[in-house]
Amino acid sequence: MERHLRSLPSLEIGYRATGSDFPEGGLEGRLVFRRPDAFYHDTPEWTHCEIGSEQWRYLKEQQTLILERAAERSEWSPEAVLLSIDKELAPYDLVRQENGDTLLILDAVSANVSGQVEMLFAAGQSVPKEIRFTNDESLTNRYEIKMWHEAVALDSTLFVPPQVPAENLIDFRAQ
Repeated sequence: MERHLRSLPSLEIGYRATGSDFPEGGLEGRLVFRRPDAFYHDTPEWTHCEIGSEQWRYLKEQQTLILERAAERSEWSPEAVLLSIDKELAPYDLVRQENGDTLLILDAVSANVSGQVEMLFAAGQSVPKEIRFTNDESLTNRYEIKMWHEAVALDSTLFVPPQVPAENLIDFRAQ
C-alpha cells in the first residue's frame, strides 16, 4: 500500500475524526498530497500547508497566517502513518472479521513513537476505511475515511497561503 501511495502524483483524503484529541462531536478534515513535495491539511479550525522546505499555517478564527520553514510532522498523523509505515511501525496482526473486513494492527518499533495503529480495510479494498491511533495511555483517536481520490487534478491555488492583514502575518522564516 505504501509503495502504491508513494507512486501517485496526487492523493486527496476526506475524513471524520473522533476521539480524545477532538471536540465531542468530532471534526471533518481533508488531506491532500501532490508529488513531489506539496502537502495540505485542512480542518474547520486551521489549515496547514507544506511546499518543499516552506510551510504555512492559517488559524481561521484568528485570521492569522504563520510562515515557517517546514519541520518534521508528527509520526501519529494520518499522512505519516500512510506514507511512513515501514519507518516507525511494524505489522503485529492481520485479522479477518466476520463481515469480510480486514483489520491490520501495527505496533511502534521505534523509540520515536509509541502505541498502536489499527487500519480497517473493507472486503476486497486496498485502501483503509478507518484508521485508529491508540497511545500508551490507551487514548484513541479514530479517523473514518469519507473520501479517497487518487491521481486527482488539483487547483494550484490550494497551496497558496490566504491573504491576511499585515498585523495578522507572523513570519518565522528569516529567524
